[in-house]
Amino acid sequence: MVEANEGVILIVEDEAAVRFILCAHLRASGYEVIEAINGESALELAASQQPDLIIMDIGLPIMDGVTVTRTLKADPQTAAIPVIMLTARSSTADVVRGLEAGAQEYLPKPFDVAELLARVRMVHRGAKARKDLDQLNTRLEAEVDIKTRRLRLLYEFMRDLNRADTRDQIFDLLIRCVEQTTSSKRVSLFLKEDRGDRLVCVRALGIDPAITHKLRVRNIEGITGQVFRSGKTLAARMTARPPVEQDEYHRDAFLSTPLISTSLETHGGILGVLNATEKTDDLPFSEEEIHCVRSIADAAAIALDNIGRRIGLQQSVRVLLRTVGHLAEYRDEETTLHLERVSKMARILAEQLQHAGPYRSIVTDRFVESLVQAAPMHDIGKVGIPDDILAKPGKLTDEEFQIMKTHADIGRRVLSQALDPTHPAPLLQMCIDIAHCHHERYDGTGYPRRIAGETIPLSARIITLVDAYDAITSNRRYQNARSHEQAVDIVRAESGKHFDPVLSDAFLSCDQRFNAIRAQCQENPEKIAALRA
Repeated sequence: MVEANEGVILIVEDEAAVRFILCAHLRASGYEVIEAINGESALELAASQQPDLIIMDIGLPIMDGVTVTRTLKADPQTAAIPVIMLTARSSTADVVRGLEAGAQEYLPKPFDVAELLARVRMVHRGAKARKDLDQLNTRLEAEVDIKTRRLRLLYEFMRDLNRADTRDQIFDLLIRCVEQTTSSKRVSLFLKEDRGDRLVCVRALGIDPAITHKLRVRNIEGITGQVFRSGKTLAARMTARPPVEQDEYHRDAFLSTPLISTSLETHGGILGVLNATEKTDDLPFSEEEIHCVRSIADAAAIALDNIGRRIGLQQSVRVLLRTVGHLAEYRDEETTLHLERVSKMARILAEQLQHAGPYRSIVTDRFVESLVQAAPMHDIGKVGIPDDILAKPGKLTDEEFQIMKTHADIGRRVLSQALDPTHPAPLLQMCIDIAHCHHERYDGTGYPRRIAGETIPLSARIITLVDAYDAITSNRRYQNARSHEQAVDIVRAESGKHFDPVLSDAFLSCDQRFNAIRAQCQENPEKIAALRA
């Protein structure tokens, strides 16, 4: 006996003999079959059972098959169910009426069973492919929404951090950002005492405010002390259910639930420890959430350090931009050094443009430094690309490539939300230009806007060439690295087409410096081989 696992088919046929034949052959082919003898029953079953396919006789009593099909297609609940029509009528007008009503196939009676089954399989496969694509799009939209919200919160945190002029403001921003990006119900920040060996709780969420300022932890005790001493990030999974009532804070209380504990560290040393736990969904923290908390802690530590010296917070912006840039890269283990190479090569090419050529007045020292800081943001939109596409070992299908291409627009949308019209941010604008336009081509055949020539921002044109060189000379899942000489030939051949000819000439004047960076910052070949396996 064949197990019914191919799908569910609704047969709408008033002739018992025909219905019996159809049921027998479809069940033998692995389909589950449900039956209706008239249009009214068909509509009820289609709505309640949601079959994968309907085989409809056009000559039904009371309500004919064409009318039933029109009714099905007019209802959003059943509109996507494909219909194959059967009829003893064979005139062209009948065929047209059936197809215009929304039927996918039309088969005259008497029918050949083999042909019917072939058409059933073809229509069912097509419908399944459309459903799978719809599910992929829905999942993509959901992932983009989550990641866009998280990135928006990070950028709002970065923007507000720039405006903060007191330590208390920074404490409040940090606690709120961790709560919102990780859905943690309990967040605490411990800072090192000016004197002594204790860490003091300066802010806490989910702990009685009356005792917050009394909380002290020796810097050699518990998880907080361990993280403070090591400077590392600790992520723990649930080991036991927490007690229903917990009247007092305990140094190891976080052991009972999923936990992130990370240090706040600057070049001058470790300032304190940030803890987050008790997520609203009771799930362990994801890698992206851990990375977010680490990013928030890094930015806050820099802000706290700078505010004490009354140094501008621009450095905190830059650190956060670079950290956020890694949100896309950390998911792809084969390109762990990609951002480092792109930043270094972007500096080389920009400095070459300063020596000669038409862009000397544009490429100032400040432009170069901003470009190096913004370069890691070029693929930030990839945080919105599903893992099964981003990390696919082989060549992408056309549909997958169209999804991959959306990372340029995702990057623009995410970064643009951090712009504040009342406070111009040239560095952030450069990040947006690069993220949005680094796949445009000089001849106007790129994406997403198909703009050409100097309409493409200069910063994006530079990253276009640098990113292409790195892609050509790097081992990837889908291709082996080509030589530096081959890359030079490609850049020369694509001058004026893919690349700005001025940039191509500048590259050809300093290509050996690119080759040196490529040799110094190569990926581990064993890791690439393992990812391909």
